[in-house]
Parts: sequence; structure tokens; C-alpha cells
Amino acid sequence: MSFTETIIKWYDYNKRELPWRATKEPYKVWVSEIILQQTRIDQGLPYYIRFIENFPDVQSLANASEQEVLNVWKGLGYYSRARNMHQSARQVMEQYNGIFPADYNLLIQLKGIGSYTAAAVSSICMSEKKAAIDGNVVRVLSRYYGIQDAVGSTAMVKKTRWISAQLIPDQRPGDYNQAVMEYGALMCTPLNPQCENCELRNSCYAYENKLTSVLPIKKNPVKKKNRYFNYFHIVTPDGRYAVRKRTGDDIWKGLWELPMIESDYLFSKEDLDLNEITRITGIISPQIIDIYDKMHILTHQLLYVRFFTILANSAIVDPALTLIDKSDSTYPHPRLIENFLKRNNIFFGYD
Repeated sequence: MSFTETIIKWYDYNKRELPWRATKEPYKVWVSEIILQQTRIDQGLPYYIRFIENFPDVQSLANASEQEVLNVWKGLGYYSRARNMHQSARQVMEQYNGIFPADYNLLIQLKGIGSYTAAAVSSICMSEKKAAIDGNVVRVLSRYYGIQDAVGSTAMVKKTRWISAQLIPDQRPGDYNQAVMEYGALMCTPLNPQCENCELRNSCYAYENKLTSVLPIKKNPVKKKNRYFNYFHIVTPDGRYAVRKRTGDDIWKGLWELPMIESDYLFSKEDLDLNEITRITGIISPQIIDIYDKMHILTHQLLYVRFFTILANSAIVDPALTLIDKSDSTYPHPRLIENFLKRNNIFFGYD
């Protein structure tokens, strides 16, 4: 059998039963594809279920507030995905009369949808002959055909697109796309691929030449940017704490965080002038009762974080800040802040 026939047959017998594979509704397939960007299936599955429960169709997503969408998404990371989905839903309501498209040329015009997602949705839902290429596909094809260009390079992109265009069948293009991705996830894995059980090994370049640990060629790692965040966890006598909404084109846009100063280093207690804290927070005679350090790793950034827990002697703070109760879950926090708050609730016995 050919590569295409072999991999589709394998998929028919070995695919995982997942809720988005039981439907051809473009909206639900789109939701799954966006969630699974940069996210493993085992991590993304509960988020998919929760997202569909809260926003079962494009209209409900479009009618939701950004804060409601981010609150459902919180903890999954890469929050621009959620904001783009929200904008896309409103775009569908305005431009497509609330009917989520399945056509590649219409999908590609929606916010946050690139060639991969458009190809995946259109091939699955409309049987368009569009090859979807993600990291799993690149790995399978580079090993099988011996492509020795670096991942992400122009040469690698051109070769994988050309090969994929030749391999995708007229019949079942959606199943083919899912089959190659599933094969990369379960069989042709980044580490310890299941070569001895692979039905393609007898014609696989990497297996024949003992290059499975080499291919695909990794691109040069991006150097992480170091940033230093000094957070103020302000607790008022009535049990509330102060937050502010992140704005601008930076990480966690639209989420709520503790008041913070970004600097070139982490402040020590001695660095902090209490008058300066008063100016920032609006608190008179603030009292620092705890300092807690944390390192937080993002894809291209390394955050060095210091939390100063401060007792306020009144419920009066800067009007630019919002006071919320610790049990209020309607303000979505970055995971860094969420984990810190859980830690402090236990540490200080707030629960």
C-alpha cells in the first residue's frame, strides 16, 4: 500500500475517540483546532468540553463578553487565541449571518485562523482537498522522506507543503489530515518513536538510516527575554484584594493581575519606600507581612517575580484598582497570579 493508504488504514483502527471527531460542525471542529494549538490533547480535552458547554454555538460565543471568554479559557495560556476566537465569532455573526463557514477561502479571512486551521476545518467538514501541516505532520514527513532542512525554514515549509499536496487523497482528505497528525502524536513521537511497530518503517528514510533521533532538524532555539515583575498583594481588613486589568499588546492582555511594577531587577524590602507604595496603591501606612519569589517560564520570556503581601489598614485603595473578594471567580487571572493566590490562602489560613 502507499503511504496515504497505509496511514488512513492505521487511523481507522487506532484513532482516539474524541468529541470533535464525532461531528462535522465547523464551529466545534474550529474550537478544537484552536484549543489544540500549543496544547496536548490530554490537557486540551477538558477545556474543549468546558468551552462548548459555555458557548455551544457561534452566537453564544459572539454574545459573551471578553471577560467571560477569558474566564473559561483561564489556565490554558496563549490568551490571544481566546480573544481572536471571540472576534471571529462576532465577525461570523456580522459577515456570514451567523453561519460558521467551512470553506477554506472564507475561513482564512477570520481573525486568528491561518492556513493550517483553515485546511483542517475545511477538509474535515467540507472534504476540501487542503493539506493541514502542523508539527506532527512535519515530523512524520521529514523522517519518512528524509527531509534534512531545519524546522521552520523556508525550504522545510516548501517541501512539506509540496509533498502533502501530492499525498492528500481526493476521497477522505479530512481523515488523511487527522491520520498523519494522529500518527505523529501516537507512533512517530518526538522521543522514542514506535519504529518496531510502525507499518511504514520498511520505506522510512530515517528508520533505514538510523536518523530517527536526528530528524526533523531542530531550528535554533529562541533566546528567552528576562523580565522582572514586582507584585503587590494588597489585602484589606474586609478580606478583599486589589487587582487591575492588563492592557496593551503584551502577555495576558485582558486578564486581571495584582498591581505591579516592572523593573530591571527584583526589589528588596529595603528598596521599597513606604511612601512609594502609598503612591502606587493608595494605602496609608502599608504593612509588608510576606515576600514570596517565583520564576515563571513562558515560550519566549523568563519572568522573575516577587510578591509583596501588604496589609491595608482600611478598604481605601487607589481608584485605578479594583477590590474583589477572594471567592469571586469572575475576574480571570493569569495562572501565575492564580497559583500565588491559592498558595497565600493556604499559607495564611484564609480558607
